[in-house]
Amino acid sequence: MNRTKKRLLLILCFIFVWASLSACSSENRKGENEGERGAETSESAAGDNDEKRYDDIVDIDWYVNLSWWKYGGEWGKDKFSRYIQDEFGLNINFITPAGDGADQISTMIASGSIPDMITVESWMDYKSKLAQGGYLAPMNELIELHAPDFKMYEDVFSWYEEGDGNTYVVPNFAYSSHAMKEGEQLEPNSSFTIRSDIYEQLGRPDISTADKFLDVLERVKNEIGTYDGKGIIPLQLYEFHSSGNTSEEWLREYFAVPYENADGDLTKRQEESKYWQVLKFLNEAYRRGLISPDNFTDKRDQINEKVASGRVFAKLTASQDFNPQMTTLFESDSKAKYEALALRNYDGDDPVLTDIRGWGWLVTGVSKKSKAQERIIKLMQFLYSKEGQHMTHFGGEGETYTWGEDGRVVMTEQYNELRDNNDGSLERKYGIGFNLLQDWYSVMNLYPKAEKPVDKYLADLKKPLVPYSHDTTAAGGKADPAHPERDTMREISNRIGLLWGKELPRIIMADSEEQARAVYEDYLAKIKEMGSDKLYAYANENFHRAKDALGIAYSWPPLVK
Repeated sequence: MNRTKKRLLLILCFIFVWASLSACSSENRKGENEGERGAETSESAAGDNDEKRYDDIVDIDWYVNLSWWKYGGEWGKDKFSRYIQDEFGLNINFITPAGDGADQISTMIASGSIPDMITVESWMDYKSKLAQGGYLAPMNELIELHAPDFKMYEDVFSWYEEGDGNTYVVPNFAYSSHAMKEGEQLEPNSSFTIRSDIYEQLGRPDISTADKFLDVLERVKNEIGTYDGKGIIPLQLYEFHSSGNTSEEWLREYFAVPYENADGDLTKRQEESKYWQVLKFLNEAYRRGLISPDNFTDKRDQINEKVASGRVFAKLTASQDFNPQMTTLFESDSKAKYEALALRNYDGDDPVLTDIRGWGWLVTGVSKKSKAQERIIKLMQFLYSKEGQHMTHFGGEGETYTWGEDGRVVMTEQYNELRDNNDGSLERKYGIGFNLLQDWYSVMNLYPKAEKPVDKYLADLKKPLVPYSHDTTAAGGKADPAHPERDTMREISNRIGLLWGKELPRIIMADSEEQARAVYEDYLAKIKEMGSDKLYAYANENFHRAKDALGIAYSWPPLVK
């Protein structure tokens, strides 16, 4: 699930991942078997709540720094939310920003008014700003005080440790090295996908390199033109945000732009020669009318609608972000399916994709001033438990699922009926799908084997990309919380990111390759003035710290022996 490590980016989804962590204070965690999770059962995870039920309901605010996120159920009416109210005495008011959240979080920090719970992207430095500013309660202290049986993996928990020795956030979709099977290869977060049926109409022409792919997109535009009476969009990117576009960041992976050199140092990736191919590709696609001008203003809802209506031929996204839309399309036209494409650069190099492993997509902290800290940490313990994960993924045992002899869940008739309604009634009744504190690795092999054609199709969609998918965790670096210039580097990074958010659309929409190149080179000159060389040196330090923590000499897959 960065914005290159947005990863996880991801999308999403992005870019799915393991949130089963190891906690308690660092002293209390010493000597624990890191290869075991603490083996809390459904009973032990909720045991305290069996002994102490809350007679009152406390209202809390939970801020989620994603403008498009929303609670999928009907709070207070669905079974999941009613369970939270009954067992933990909490009524949750979810808050999301209108834009990318930067202004809203800055206002929170300036006013000192932090919601009871706050969830932000793991690759952004909001978590450290909030922790160092004294706005968040240390997770290790909350766990030790209120939920001592809440066990997490040491490697993931300690990854987020700040300079004072405390950890203030826990992630979702994070993987522990102690849980991974030896030699296991995971799917990538991103996926370049194209409509199989339309590709078939063209005779499945050669799309082995970027230039050939652009020619096929143009054929889609000129020879196919419409689908169901609506104009086809040859290439769809994610929505643009204040610091760029996730699709562009993932295109760097498909074009095999290296982030590490033979000396083991981080590269200045945006200055690599292969990186210009990324921008050249996007600019050419726009100039040839293959990227819609609407893409620069559309939000996720508009992109969702375009995918669901069948208008999108190719998209570079986390395909799982659009499973509901692809299901809607498939159910209206069973030939309207997507397939994964290992797009290559102009030289034909194999892509180097980031897998869904990592230290989490989102991270969640608890306000130091919240009056409901005890209830909240017990809620978090429950959500990470087997019982909590089963409830958020599968619903209610005996109602929406049972267990089969093969150890996988079996969805009940009631579940299938509600799901087949395709109107959100399953989520509204059971609150299934709550994704802010998910531990995907613990449940991904519990799902029943796909039987329905649409389920098989979506389950297998990314499989052709697995051979190109690698662990690139170190690329995101491991910051030293006590680094004397951390705040300065963070400020430089933010300023450069905001500049890139303005310049990237200008490069893509430039009238010629020469103009696009001029804007790009002007951007590189500007960021040097802003301190990009200092930022690179700092990032390289963090890169080596990450490799040291992971015990590896090289991270860039082509360099790994």
